[in-house]
Amino acid sequence: MAASASAIGAPAAGERSDGTVPGGDPPGGPASRAAFPPAPRIPAVLVAVAWALSPTWVMERCARAIGEWFTIKMWPSGIRFVLTSDPEAVKALFTAPADAAPSGTGASPVAGIMGEHSVLVLTGPEHMRQRKLLLPPFHGERMREYEDVIVDATRNDMAEWPMGTPMRVQERTRKITLEVILRAVFGVEAERMGPLRAAIEGLFLPMNALLMLRIALSRPRPGRPDGRLGEALDRFDALLYEEIARRRGQDLHDRGDILSLLLQARDEDGEAMTDVELRDELVTLLLAGHETTATSVAWALERLVRHPAKLRRLVAEIDAGETDEYLSAVASETLRARPVVPLVVRTLTRDLELAGRVIPAGSRVAPSIWLTNRNPRVYERPEEFLPERFLEEAPETFSWIPFGGGIRRCIGASFALLEMKLILRTVLSELEPRLPPRARAKGERVRRRAITLVPADGAQVVWTRRTGG
Repeated sequence: MAASASAIGAPAAGERSDGTVPGGDPPGGPASRAAFPPAPRIPAVLVAVAWALSPTWVMERCARAIGEWFTIKMWPSGIRFVLTSDPEAVKALFTAPADAAPSGTGASPVAGIMGEHSVLVLTGPEHMRQRKLLLPPFHGERMREYEDVIVDATRNDMAEWPMGTPMRVQERTRKITLEVILRAVFGVEAERMGPLRAAIEGLFLPMNALLMLRIALSRPRPGRPDGRLGEALDRFDALLYEEIARRRGQDLHDRGDILSLLLQARDEDGEAMTDVELRDELVTLLLAGHETTATSVAWALERLVRHPAKLRRLVAEIDAGETDEYLSAVASETLRARPVVPLVVRTLTRDLELAGRVIPAGSRVAPSIWLTNRNPRVYERPEEFLPERFLEEAPETFSWIPFGGGIRRCIGASFALLEMKLILRTVLSELEPRLPPRARAKGERVRRRAITLVPADGAQVVWTRRTGG
């Protein structure tokens, strides 16, 4: 990827230097202020390929050459994404009226997998209904009920970790977070875990291989996927519907898993969720909460092992057992410096002014999580791993957006943070990580895996047992 910053920064052919597109209303007309930000002048096919391989590379170079606003045009779909890392614009977009900047249009590349009733796909009143039904299990006392599940799943997996030889942390954290989902979300008994676990693993294999081409090079195809991915989805759905039917015949009052709680939930009209709605929300929780949290934990350990003083400070806090202040700061800084998802998207239904810039109706505006979380106007030394910045004065809400924002902020954010902290605390209370031989001292490269940004080498560390651990 040898495109220079100057080449990336120049406006694309067919656009004026101010980002406006020729044609449309005359100067002074109602749409005369609406304009696309400048775009890189390199061919759209090269932008699409670069985006598919390394979205962070594209975003960083566009930001360096063009600024906090730029437009990316994908090939061959012709879809244009307006990216921004201006916190004021992010705030304006996340707090805009829901009908002006919806995100649940079904255009998501995983919409066909999650289903039309997913909270990530729905808009308007239907979205708010599903969101209200989903929120209670992720707040208050309910969260404490999941702590033992997370710790037990971590310790059970740690029993198989090799000592003294390099290990890819992400491979193990994915197993841990999947176990947590099976127990805390699906509430599956031990004898039924094997088939469901196998079906989930079979679902992720073809999805990782195929999604990126669809995202970067084409318009997402509506409807349920076909081929290997569709077959894997059929197998998973059959087991999930079987589990829902079985659970409906049980007394659920003493169960605390999220599926059982959703089966008992009622909306404002006293209506329960249908089997299809339950299926779509459970698949959404799986897709949004499995790989993402596992990757965040892996990134945290990848960062800590390269910052020994910060690792020692965290271990000292864990050993003291009096507070989790620094642990919380480590989690927040990891999500800032290594967000798992690069951006979120809103589709404008009308011209919308964002921080003084009017973006045309129909545009897909994408707050860049990666760039916003490291905006140098907000963060001093943004490239450095500094958990201490979250001990001093936390950044404003719309300058730290690993979970998105507004009414579509990730429902499972609190659960993800709890899971991150408990896994890290459990692991570091018993084991000590160090860098393997010939590891990159500055850190592992960021690699795209499906829709997530993961450590290129899986966050490799070498474990030893702590004295008395």
